[in-house]
Amino acid sequence: MTYHVGDVIDGRYKLLGVIGSGGHGSVYRAEDLEQQSMQVAVKCLHANLTTQPVFLTRMQREARAMGLLAGTSATEIYAFNQSQTGVLYIVMELCEGQDLEAHLAAHEAQGKLLPTSRVLEIIGPVAETLVAAHAQNIVHRDVKPANVFLLDKPSRGSVRLLDFGLAKEVVGGAQGVGTVDGTITGSPSYLAPECWAGKPRQLDHRVDIFALGVVLFRMLSGKLPFTGKKFVELMLAVARAPRPSLHAVRPDLPAAIDPWVAKSLAVKAEDRYQSVREMWTDFQKILGR
Repeated sequence: MTYHVGDVIDGRYKLLGVIGSGGHGSVYRAEDLEQQSMQVAVKCLHANLTTQPVFLTRMQREARAMGLLAGTSATEIYAFNQSQTGVLYIVMELCEGQDLEAHLAAHEAQGKLLPTSRVLEIIGPVAETLVAAHAQNIVHRDVKPANVFLLDKPSRGSVRLLDFGLAKEVVGGAQGVGTVDGTITGSPSYLAPECWAGKPRQLDHRVDIFALGVVLFRMLSGKLPFTGKKFVELMLAVARAPRPSLHAVRPDLPAAIDPWVAKSLAVKAEDRYQSVREMWTDFQKILGR
């Protein structure tokens, strides 16, 4: 069954409008009829995908990750159920505002950069959420500006780290089922070199460190550290090109920012920062915070 605006899921969640829709499912603004008409977001998996293990696992993984990260800047989850008509859905807090991608694009279009104080304000909660996730052996795997959300009305802070649908649990150095070798997951511009090998089962938390480094580089410079017109060109730049100088683009920043970039974006995972905590602490020190 496909849900439409006006439908009520399980006699409780009245769908008010579509927030977004894609090949895997739709997200609706909804009214929780049992919670004083509180508005929530309801993410529904397309009915024809409910029986496909990869999509079922991905949705279960996302719900579990949000549950384990309660109290952080991850989106708060209220329920994960299968409706009476067989549709899997997640009920979560409704986030209203703008994602960081749109925020950065607006600044970049005007040739403007965010103040360093604003960069720290936005990414601080993201870094802390990743620290908590990694402590739970959860790797996000798709850290990018589009998954950082800036709330119009602060509640438990003003930033959310979205979309743990690609997240993996790493236990004892091995990853759980749900991702097939030979596939590349995540957003190309923010992928660590090891992601391009198409062996997602071998990835660990250091891919999030690389991605966060790319996000911070862009926030401070208005540019991505690596570019290419084709995937193969981007892949080669990420894997072989010299690490870019942020100080050259932003001479107002301390020269120590370049070694930080080199370590955050190191080609080999073992040469990278080994924890988000260490990476973020060094970043704050360099910026004098």
